[in-house]
Amino acid sequence: MTKAMELEVLSDNTDYENILVGNSKFTDDMWDMAPFIPRKTLASTHKHIRFGYIENEEMKWTVKLYAYHRLSRITPFSVHHEINGVLPVFFEYCKNNSITSFEQITKEIFLDYTYWLKEVKKYKESTGFKRSRILEEIIRVGQIKGWVVPSDNLFLQIASSDLWNPREDKKKNKFKPIPEDIFDKILFHAIHDEKDILTKAGIIIQSQTGLRINEVLSIKEGCVHCTDGGHDYMEVSLSKTVKGEAIVHKVFINQLVKDAVKELSDSTEPLRRESGLHELFLTRSQPFHNKVVVYKVDLFTTIKISQFIQRWDIRDSKGNLYPLMSHQFRATYVRELVKRKMPIAYVMKQFAHVSIEMTSHYLTLQEEEVKEIYSEVILNPKAKLAGMRAAEIRSKLDQQFKGRTETEIDNIISELSKSMSFNPLPNGVCLYDFRRGNCSDGDGCFFYNCPNYVTEASFYPVLQKELELMEKEMMRFRELGHERDWQRQYVKYKYLKPLVDSLEVQING
Repeated sequence: MTKAMELEVLSDNTDYENILVGNSKFTDDMWDMAPFIPRKTLASTHKHIRFGYIENEEMKWTVKLYAYHRLSRITPFSVHHEINGVLPVFFEYCKNNSITSFEQITKEIFLDYTYWLKEVKKYKESTGFKRSRILEEIIRVGQIKGWVVPSDNLFLQIASSDLWNPREDKKKNKFKPIPEDIFDKILFHAIHDEKDILTKAGIIIQSQTGLRINEVLSIKEGCVHCTDGGHDYMEVSLSKTVKGEAIVHKVFINQLVKDAVKELSDSTEPLRRESGLHELFLTRSQPFHNKVVVYKVDLFTTIKISQFIQRWDIRDSKGNLYPLMSHQFRATYVRELVKRKMPIAYVMKQFAHVSIEMTSHYLTLQEEEVKEIYSEVILNPKAKLAGMRAAEIRSKLDQQFKGRTETEIDNIISELSKSMSFNPLPNGVCLYDFRRGNCSDGDGCFFYNCPNYVTEASFYPVLQKELELMEKEMMRFRELGHERDWQRQYVKYKYLKPLVDSLEVQING
C-alpha cells in the first residue's frame, strides 16, 4: 500500500479545474486513485473515491476538501474507506432529517445522530465511533480551514470519544487462544466427522499453520511442495505487503494439512475444470447466476465457522456454544509453538511471512502477538507460577482478581501486560524493565536465579527435559573426573531443580 500523497496546497485563488487528484480532476464526482493503489487483488471500485452519493452540492464540496486534506496524511485506500465506507451513513441520516448543510449541525443534532447510530443502526462501539468521529473531524478541520461548517465549538464538552468506547469492542473481540479442551474437540470433529470439505480443510489448515483465513482461501492447485530435505511446505498468497503487490509465502505443513489439501483439491477439481480458476476453495454463487467463485472470507468466518460449532455442539465451560472466531487459530498456534520451546525468532519469522518484502514494523507487530500469549499464560488466575518472585506475583494477582468477573479479569490482564515489562524467554518471561537501562547481568543473564524471571506450568515439560539433560551431563562429567565442568553445570542445576519441583507440586496438587 502506498503512503500519503504529496499534493498541491489549496488557497482562495486555486483553480480547482486544474487540480489533479490521481487520474481525475478535483471537480469530478469520482477520483480515480488506481495509480496510487497498485494492489491487483482489489476490485477497481476500491481504487476510486466516489462523491456522487452526496446530493447537496455544498456538502459534497466540503467532503471533497476533507478527502483532499486526508490524502496528504493517510493512504488513498484509507481515504476511499472513510469517504465511501464510513461517511455515507451520515448522509442517510441527513436525508431522513432534511439536513442540507454542515452549518446546520448543532450539538443537539450531533447527539441525536449518535443516538440514531446506537439505537436504530445498532452499531457496535468501534463502528459507531468511526461514524461519529468522521463528522467531528470534518467540522474541526473545516473550522480551521474556513470551510462551510458550524463556527461554534460543538465538541468542547462532548466528543465522539466520550459517547463511544471503541476499546470495548477490542476487548470483547480480543483473539485469545482457544482453550485446549475445546481446541481438541474442534480438531477431532474437523478430522473425523465434518462432511463439508471447505469447512474441514479451512479449520485443519488454520489450526496447523496459524495462517489467516484469507491466506488459507488463497491457496491454488499445486500449492504443496517438498524441500530437498524431504519437508513438505505450502505456498499461499499474501496481499498485506507494504508494496501493495501480492507475494508468495512458504509455510511448512504436517501430514494433516497435506491430506486436507489433497482432499480439497480432488473435491473441487470439477469446478476448476469448469471455471478455469486455479484456487482450491471454490463454490457456486447460488442463487446468483450459479457461477463458480472463490469462497469469500466473510462467509467463511460468519457462516462456515458458526455452522460447524452448532453442528457438532461444541460448548464452553458455561454450557454455551463456543463463540469461535477464525483468527483465534492464529493465537492458538503461537501458544503451542511457545509451549514447545520454539525460539521466539522462529515464531516471529513464521508470522512475518518469510519474505524480504516485509518490514521491521510488521515484525514488531508479530512480537506483540507473542507477548500477548505469554502474558495470558503468566497472569491467568489459574496460572501455576515458579520463580523467586512467583509467590509475590501470585499474591498481588489474587488481590486484583478477587470478586471480579471473567471479563473484568481479562481487562486487568490486558492492562497489566501493557504496564509490565514482558520480555519472552524460551522457558518463561523476563520482567526486567529495559527503560531503566541495560540489565546489570548483560549478556550473561542466567534467568533461573534472577528475581525478574518467572515461569508457569505450561513450560514444565521443557524445563523437566532440560533438568534431565543437565543431570545426565553432570553424571558424565563426574565419571570423567571433570570437576570444573561439573561445578559449572551444578550452578545452573541448583536453581533449576527447585523450579521444576515447585511446578510438579502445583501440577499434582
